[in-house]
Amino acid sequence: MLHSGQNASLPSGGMMLRQQAISLYQAGRWQEALQVCRQMLVIAPKQPDVLALAGRICSELGNPLEAAAFFEKAVALKRDFADAHYNLGNALLKLGRADAAVESFRRAAKLRPDLAAIHNNLGNALQMLNRWDDAATAYRRALQREPSSAVLQRNLGIALEAQGQQQEAALAYQRAIALEPNWSKAYSNLANLLLARGEPTALITLCDDWLAHCPGTIEAIGLKAVALDQIGDRERARYLVDLDRFVRVVQFDTPPEGFASMRDFNAALAQHALTHPTLALPSESSPHYHCPTLRITDEFLAEPKGPAAALERMMQQATANYLAALAPDPLCHPFVAKPPRRWQLTSWAAVLDRQGNLLPHIHYDGYVSGVYYCQLPELVSSTDQREAGWFELGRLPDRFRVAATPAIRTVQPREGMMILFPSYFYHRTVPFEAPEVRISIAFDAQPLS
Repeated sequence: MLHSGQNASLPSGGMMLRQQAISLYQAGRWQEALQVCRQMLVIAPKQPDVLALAGRICSELGNPLEAAAFFEKAVALKRDFADAHYNLGNALLKLGRADAAVESFRRAAKLRPDLAAIHNNLGNALQMLNRWDDAATAYRRALQREPSSAVLQRNLGIALEAQGQQQEAALAYQRAIALEPNWSKAYSNLANLLLARGEPTALITLCDDWLAHCPGTIEAIGLKAVALDQIGDRERARYLVDLDRFVRVVQFDTPPEGFASMRDFNAALAQHALTHPTLALPSESSPHYHCPTLRITDEFLAEPKGPAAALERMMQQATANYLAALAPDPLCHPFVAKPPRRWQLTSWAAVLDRQGNLLPHIHYDGYVSGVYYCQLPELVSSTDQREAGWFELGRLPDRFRVAATPAIRTVQPREGMMILFPSYFYHRTVPFEAPEVRISIAFDAQPLS
């Protein structure tokens, strides 16, 4: 909250209801607080602070549309209500209405130019519109009010980098790291900027510092491995991307409860994937796009799960077994330094229709990643097709210029097979052409704090 608005006179009993609504809100009893606000607004509809409180409650409840409606009524009644203008901007931003959000934040900034939060969120709205120069100006104004904010320094760096001001962006990221040495996001921004600028030696140094402050960070291990390949340090790169030590293949031969055979189970999974309501070809601008014959689902473990419920249990057990088998080593490999004790699974089905491939990619949101095969073209079982349709680990994307060829490992998939590996390992599907559909189900085990 920034400020309260002044109300018209409340009728008898209104002040008591107002205090009750505030007390319920502060206690986290949001639904009850909203109900009291509605009661007051029936009695006296022209109450800016009651409208604003109702808007804040709707925001907390995840209803930005209704929140925006309440805030709009509040500012219509009181044009100088800075808090309502600011929160209206936040609600509009959640609704994707960045243009309108910019105007709300600008009005709030005129009323309360001393508040860094307003200028920061104005910058965020301008970012959504790709107005990077204006966003940088907003972040600088916020930093004038709050110079020790790592978040603002990082936001400024993002805006500067988008304008091509790489050196200035790097300095902003460095200031963010100096202010918050344990903040992984700031390291990530600077590391990826160094990668884009072709500075592998500086990137290796940064990743070492990153891992010292944030042990076990998957992205830091992965980026360091790429940088080592770029300078030709094959031995250290292959130590991090140890394809023999960290890739595990599990073949399931016993069907889960409720299925007569693995064939029946895999057929049920394939049907679940093909009829999944979210199965679609990603847009070419999506990071999930690989080729025009690849369709993927949203969360495969969402309700109704059907046969995916059994697969989820298999994924959970396989992940637990994988992590339990990680043995420490005298050199303190960063992947085994701090494995997660708790994790959540996220999963998606990938359907390749008769031909295509998945390009080399990684899953930095996970710690352990995996893939399960429920339907494969006949050619994948062949040994004379140049590994067409096989699973490959270690190959880097073409955009990386490396001095030494990375180690590569291929695995011949089988229906009922699950492959697990560190989430920073680049992996892909070897291109193939076949008359059948290839269906795999990928997953990440994402660490929980």
